[in-house]
Amino acid sequence: MKLILFILFISINTNLAARDPISGSRFQHLTGVKTSQDSKTQWDEKYSRPTFIYGKSPAGFLAENYQYIPYEGTVLDMGMGEGRNAVFLAQKGYKVTGVDISSVAVKKSYLLAQEFGVKIKGVVASLSDYKIAPASFDAIVCFYYVDRSLVEKIKSWLKPGGILIYEAYTTRERAKTRTGQAEEYLGEQELLKLFSGMRVLKYEEPLHEKEFRSSIILRKE
Repeated sequence: MKLILFILFISINTNLAARDPISGSRFQHLTGVKTSQDSKTQWDEKYSRPTFIYGKSPAGFLAENYQYIPYEGTVLDMGMGEGRNAVFLAQKGYKVTGVDISSVAVKKSYLLAQEFGVKIKGVVASLSDYKIAPASFDAIVCFYYVDRSLVEKIKSWLKPGGILIYEAYTTRERAKTRTGQAEEYLGEQELLKLFSGMRVLKYEEPLHEKEFRSSIILRKE
């Protein structure tokens, strides 16, 4: 009798497990193993909306400071997204290469470039794997894409005298919104130290605005 009850118990729980899988957060809690959606798929889904989720206008800090970039120079847009910054720079006469992991985003960047009558080069790739020769660009722009493992590569990709324009949210913003992973946010004044060996031309980390961000312009010596 006990054996029959034991088999019935196992059968019921097996069927329940099949119908009700453990959630990702619960699985991580139970096993210590993280489960995550493929990054490319995740971003493709996010950019699949018919509208431009970050709009068509460039980031304010870029619009105010693009003149730091040598006229008609070559520019790398890291984590280009739907192309708002790349298209803006192309309108100003720059030769722009935008790299993003999302093929959907790159496709939308081409549509945006067509809308504004300019040309950009879009590349679907992970910046961790994409091969770029040293001293390839007069400038690099990076907005709201934080990957500290790329710091030395970024410096190598710039030509001597090249310009880096970088902006991202700080940990104050994460404390307010309680979203994202900690490594996706900059520590307070971190940008002043992150790209050691480069000359700081301009730096902002305002505390009076709606969003907490850190912005910097540097030159490779």
